Amino acid sequence: MSMTMNALVLHGVGDLKYEQVEKPAPGPGEVLLQVKACGICSSDIPRIYKTGTYHFPTIPGHEFAGQIVMTGEGADAALLGRRAAVFPLLPCRECEPCAKGQYAQCKHYNYFGSRCDGGFAEYLAVPVWNLVLFDENLDYKTAALCEPSAVSLHAIHVAGQVKGRTVAIVGAGTIAFLIAAFAANQGAKKVIVCGRSQAKLDFARKLGYGVANTSEGSVEEQVKAQLDGEGADIVFECVGKASTAGNAVEACGTFGTVVLVGNPEGDMTFEKNTYWKILRQQITVKGTWNSSYNSEVNDWQDALSLMAENPDAFAALVTQTYPLSEYEAAMACVRDSRQFSLKVMFEI
Repeated sequence: MSMTMNALVLHGVGDLKYEQVEKPAPGPGEVLLQVKACGICSSDIPRIYKTGTYHFPTIPGHEFAGQIVMTGEGADAALLGRRAAVFPLLPCRECEPCAKGQYAQCKHYNYFGSRCDGGFAEYLAVPVWNLVLFDENLDYKTAALCEPSAVSLHAIHVAGQVKGRTVAIVGAGTIAFLIAAFAANQGAKKVIVCGRSQAKLDFARKLGYGVANTSEGSVEEQVKAQLDGEGADIVFECVGKASTAGNAVEACGTFGTVVLVGNPEGDMTFEKNTYWKILRQQITVKGTWNSSYNSEVNDWQDALSLMAENPDAFAALVTQTYPLSEYEAAMACVRDSRQFSLKVMFEI
């Protein structure tokens, strides 16, 4: 087996290169994963081109799946050949949230693709604890959607009961479409996707969702027009802008719930009347972060089970694939809002 591998290495803000690097070796309790597919997350774009990672050089990528090709000391040899997605958060296991199994709130965590090397590479050493195994009837590209799927499913859990309730989603990216799918799967009365890309809204309409174009008039009025003059019971904000957070509140009905999902691009402010609406209509605003991954609640296992039930529905969200060597075209595809894309993925 070669001692080197191909990877995308971030040497500085905007300085991403395709090059050969040393192949990692699995340590005690780890396996070597041959990465087969890795999605490009919307959070990877500012990480690569604006803010940087926590140190340089870093191999980005945290949405990946692959095959186990080597085991380290103490790792079960029966894992060889198995397929796995990977929970990318590496908790300290010592802080108070970790003691409660709330690893997403770990105070001293590490993270594949931002704080340490991730999945934009041919191989990665991964602790056995982080492996989420899946069967051969699920392909690697679909399984690589497990990370955004788990995040989306967690947001649904944070929102509470969706069965029989009306749901609006502000945003039309991968997370938004996954939340829409999970809400519909759990029996939402009506699901409305709100976005500015007409191509994505047309795609949402084909999937059976209502739509609202945020660039064409009041989102509140468009949502109410589809809900007998009422706002939505639950609204998910999946963009992370002050304007879209305002739209989410405006689209919400009396005694409704707004769940904030999108990572903020900057300071978040509400207009006075939007804030008044939260007060007067007693709207509940909740935050959600990452996903649950413990013995009691495992959004990853739940997401994989749903994928196995209907793999084609998830596979349809992967709209473009590229080899690692064509990373410039892949990144340009993600960054070009004029081009229709949902999940752009590297096939490795």
